[in-house]
Amino acid sequence: MPEPSDEALFAAYRAGDAAAFETLFGRWQGPLRRHLSRMLDDPAAADDAVVETFLRLHRHRHRWREGTALRPWLFTIARNLARNRLRAQRLWGWLPLTSARDRPAPATPAGDEVRRRVSAAFAALPAAQREACSLRLLGDLPVEEIARVTNVPVGTVKSRLFHGLRRLRVLLADLSRED
Repeated sequence: MPEPSDEALFAAYRAGDAAAFETLFGRWQGPLRRHLSRMLDDPAAADDAVVETFLRLHRHRHRWREGTALRPWLFTIARNLARNRLRAQRLWGWLPLTSARDRPAPATPAGDEVRRRVSAAFAALPAAQREACSLRLLGDLPVEEIARVTNVPVGTVKSRLFHGLRRLRVLLADLSRED
């Protein structure tokens, strides 16, 4: 039996099936966490944003129109939360807050080194390219949905993906040679 669609699960949740919401959370918490970790460069903040995303999905469940895709709405909520957090960090940057970047890096095995290098490569991208690449690679969104989430034309998304992925390939080229 095929898995129910996101839209069918959300419709069931709106009709009172709490287990359907848990299934949606289980399905999307990983992709959202990976995307938000790249946007925020802070795993703890990403975890908070994932929870807040689903809290807002619950609070605004009555706004969803039956027949529309749920995934772009979910990633739009997450994107807006991340952007608000980044904006607040810029405004309040003078506060002595610490982030994952400020903590000394522990001695790590090779897998942790790869994760660090990938994180650094994503961080080196301009914000718009980083967001598009993260939505595509970590959120597995197609170009059309990325355009809806980011509120830019499809051509702009394609350009951001082209340049961002090309830059990531250059930054991470030596990783594939080390295997």
